[in-house]
Amino acid sequence: MHPRLEQLMEYAAIQRTGLLAAVAGVPESLQGRRPSPHAWSVTEVLEHLQIVEAGVARLISRRLERARADGLGPETETGSVLRSLDRFALTEPRNSIPAPDFVRPKGALTAAAAPAALAESRRALRQALTGGDGLALGKVSAPHVLLGPLTLYEWVLFVGQHESRHTIQIGEIARQLKSAP
Repeated sequence: MHPRLEQLMEYAAIQRTGLLAAVAGVPESLQGRRPSPHAWSVTEVLEHLQIVEAGVARLISRRLERARADGLGPETETGSVLRSLDRFALTEPRNSIPAPDFVRPKGALTAAAAPAALAESRRALRQALTGGDGLALGKVSAPHVLLGPLTLYEWVLFVGQHESRHTIQIGEIARQLKSAP
């Protein structure tokens, strides 16, 4: 795998490990409970993450198919792109970012099914990226509904930073559930 993709996928894997550890800190019997009427439950957060990651995998697949057909060349850059989204402070949960309706949880996922659903969306992301390994993914972009145009590398980074953000949220949900009467 190209060094840039390898670094991004490793980052995403580290974030996933942290996410699953945070989820493990909430008893499964409480994972479907909202800490307040307008907040998401742990299960809803996981469903949101799965929806987003699966959508990013589809987006990357479509953009790569088009880019390959248009003659996208090989990647010549090897520098890290891990800081390329810093301007958005995605890992800072104090900056509220409302989820668009199309990625809001629908109640289709259970706490028990969430780990398998997340594993499947990660498999789909990895498979989508395999089709672009070695290509100049920094030259292909797609718009994010709130952030504007992101390169395909930045989309992968977004997945990891998005999970980091929601890992913090799950920790806060756990804290609120423990202090609830």
